[in-house]
Amino acid sequence: MNGKQLTKLNISVSLLHQLITGICAIVLPRFILAQFGSEVNGLMQSVSQILSYTTLMEMGIGGVVLASLYKPLAENNTAEISSVFNTTKSFFGKISAVFVVFALVLSLVAKFVVHSEFDFIYVSTMVIILAVNTFFNYYFGLPHQLLLKADRRLYVVQSVQIVTTVLNLSVCLVAIKMNASIHMVKLLSAFVFILNPVCYRLYIKKHYEIVPTKEKHPLAQKKDAVIHHLAYFIHRNTDIVIISVFSTLSAVSVYSVYNSVILIIENLLNAISAGVAGTIGNRIAKGEKKSITESFELYEGVNTCLTAAIFTVAAIMILPFVRIYTLGVTDAEYIQPVFACVMLLAGVMYSIRIPYGSIISAAGHYKETRTGAILEVCLNLVISILLIKPLGISGVAIGTFVAMTYRTFYVVWYLSKNILHRPVLKFVKSFGVNMVVGIVLVCLSERFLTIEAESLLSLVPYGIGVSAVVFGALAIVNIITNYDLIKKIRR
Repeated sequence: MNGKQLTKLNISVSLLHQLITGICAIVLPRFILAQFGSEVNGLMQSVSQILSYTTLMEMGIGGVVLASLYKPLAENNTAEISSVFNTTKSFFGKISAVFVVFALVLSLVAKFVVHSEFDFIYVSTMVIILAVNTFFNYYFGLPHQLLLKADRRLYVVQSVQIVTTVLNLSVCLVAIKMNASIHMVKLLSAFVFILNPVCYRLYIKKHYEIVPTKEKHPLAQKKDAVIHHLAYFIHRNTDIVIISVFSTLSAVSVYSVYNSVILIIENLLNAISAGVAGTIGNRIAKGEKKSITESFELYEGVNTCLTAAIFTVAAIMILPFVRIYTLGVTDAEYIQPVFACVMLLAGVMYSIRIPYGSIISAAGHYKETRTGAILEVCLNLVISILLIKPLGISGVAIGTFVAMTYRTFYVVWYLSKNILHRPVLKFVKSFGVNMVVGIVLVCLSERFLTIEAESLLSLVPYGIGVSAVVFGALAIVNIITNYDLIKKIRR
């Protein structure tokens, strides 16, 4: 299978994976919310995010491992591949031991950290069960995932995840229908996800020759990668932890409903990135500069247009969706237009930079870009903490938006000046045009569109109609303003 076929296969499977994961991420929390209420949903979200702080211990090694594997895989250097893999496996073995200790300590103190009406035993057992789930999802098979991703076999990883995601949804829904406790539901989920690392290990054993090595691989720029991992971690996790500490579990539940929609969109766009990143990393390792630039121009143009289109549809549809999704749940106020607007803008700023971050990571430029990552961390933390009391969860969303905006323009500037040497105005023009069109379409929908739907199924025709108008309008504008990109897509 050649490079183009691998890229197409990776993108196709990634999109299918994100579609199925997105559907499951909407369906399962809805049943949990309806069955157990906002407090239980908020408790799970809070504990999961606190547990996710252990990903800081990974120290950003994932991106470094990928960058370290591209060259030996391109050269078919078995000795160096084995060295990187064995070093990574040893590292995560140590991290797993630390995670177990952290989870046990958290189970003892979580009741006192999170504002909860539940008793000590309830919260502690929830922590242990969610920790088991996190362990199998994150630590157990990560070295094997990294090797497969670097070798442009992301489709293997995500094919396995598609199966376990569907199986997990089925098992959890059956358990909820049988009136099982939330603890039993999450415990069954943990057992399902054991299948992921088992399948990865079997595949690696069959298709790769990993030989024992005595010396550890240095994994260049590992320390600098810590900063980048911290910035990514804050984007994904800090908001919920801040809300848990400074607000209520009901507020966490409200945040998680909106955030789940935005994460689905971001993951969809990241799916394309994941499919392309391995190919671009392979070309960087081979020094194919012209090919890298051409691939990036196409990748960035498509990503910008898709980001504008998908988030415009989301901006029009999100409040009607949330109103129906939380129908019958009266223990928290879920309809919050200002919060929704700021969250969507933050999602746009993150998603628009995905191609730039992918190239910087594939090129291994961690040390050179750490300043931008540090400032993003500071902006997010300081603004979110200062604004949560006067503005509630909207204040946290503003902190995320400001940090995302700064970092996006930073990576655009860095890539343009130091790696691809392309004018920043190219980005500004493309981004500006698409954003203006998106905002105009949202304003027009507010004036002329009335959505009268009483169920998620009856909301679908509205979604199809809105999507057709939005994608059509943005496609026409991009044909007029960026015809070169259209010719590249046609080729």
